[in-house]
Amino acid sequence: MKTVLLSVIILLVIPGVTFAFGYADANSNGTSIPGYNAVTLGLGGARAIGFGDALSILTNPADIYRVPGTTFGMAIGPAVITESFEDTTGFHDYNWIALANLSAAIKFQAGRKLALGAGIARISDFSFEGIYYDRDAISGIIIENFELVSRGGLYESAAGFSWQPENWINVGLSGGLRFGEASYDSTYEDRVEPENDTTVSIGWNESDFCWHAGIMIPLNLSSIGISWASATDHYDARIAAGGILYAGESKQGAIGIEVEIIDPGDANNLDARIIGQVKPSNSLTFRGALSFIDRNDDIESQGIGVSVGTGIALGKITLNGAFALSTITRESSAFSIWEPVDIKVSQSLLSFGLNWNL
Repeated sequence: MKTVLLSVIILLVIPGVTFAFGYADANSNGTSIPGYNAVTLGLGGARAIGFGDALSILTNPADIYRVPGTTFGMAIGPAVITESFEDTTGFHDYNWIALANLSAAIKFQAGRKLALGAGIARISDFSFEGIYYDRDAISGIIIENFELVSRGGLYESAAGFSWQPENWINVGLSGGLRFGEASYDSTYEDRVEPENDTTVSIGWNESDFCWHAGIMIPLNLSSIGISWASATDHYDARIAAGGILYAGESKQGAIGIEVEIIDPGDANNLDARIIGQVKPSNSLTFRGALSFIDRNDDIESQGIGVSVGTGIALGKITLNGAFALSTITRESSAFSIWEPVDIKVSQSLLSFGLNWNL
C-alpha cells in the first residue's frame, strides 16, 4: 500500500518540477522575471531596447555604452503569485509570495568607444504552494490530503563590454555563470490510516556558463536593438528585437515596441511589448509598458501584462520604483484535479532601486 501511495505522491511532485509558474504552467523552466530591476520592470522587461542601464549587461550588453560615465545600480522587490480555478468541488485560490528582483550592476567608461560592465540578478522563480483535500463521496468528510511546496530560483552573473566601431552602431558581448537550485516537497496525509503518511523531497541545482550578445543602432530620433541570450538546463534561449521612436531632439518622450522569442526553433514562445517613457523634467521620469504573452508548449496559454514605473533624480542618485501585473489563462490540469479546467495565474511584482553616478 505504501509503495502505491509513494508512487502517487511522486506523480504529484513531478508535474511541479515540470511546470513551476502555478502548478501546471506551460513553461517548463519556471517563471521568468519580467525585468531584473525597477527600470526594466517599469518597461515590461524589455531586453533588446531601453534607455541606457548598467544591468543591460545581462540583456543587451551593447546598451551600456549609452550610460554616461561610471554608474552603479541595485534593486530589490517581492512577487505575489495567485493561481485560481473552479472545479466540481468549488473555487480554489492558491497564493504565495516569492523573491522577484534582486540585482546589482556597475558600468565603467574605458575609453571613447569602449564601455565595460558587470552585473548579477535573479532571473527566474520556481515557487508554488498548494494543498488538495480529498473527501469521502458519501459523508463528505476529508479522508486524505496532498500538499506540494516548491522553492528556488535562478541567478545570473556576467561581465562584458560595449564597443562603438562606428558612430551608427554599438555592439556588445557578455558572459558569466547562470546558477541556482529548486526544491520540491510533497506530503501525503491519510486521515483514516495515518501509518500511510508519506513525504517525498526532490530537487536540482544548476551552475552553467551563459552568454549574451547585442547590437544597438542609435539614430537621430530613434534607435534599434537586437539581443540574444544563451540557454542552460533550466533556462531557454531567447532572441529579442525592437525599436524606439523619440518625440523630439530633447528626447523627453519616447515610445517603442519589442518582440521576444523564447526557445526559438522549438517552442517559439512569444512576448511582445509596447513601452513608453516620459521625462517632464530632468529630475522626474515616468515609464510604462503593455505586454502580450503567448505560450506554445505542450499546454498552450495566453496572457497580458501591464507595468508602470518612475524615477526621481536627486543629484548623482536616482531612486526608481516599479509595479507590474501579469496574468496567464490556460486550459490544463490543476493541482487538485486531473481533468482539464480553465486556470488563471497572476503575478504581481514590486521593485525598488537606485542608480548612482559615481
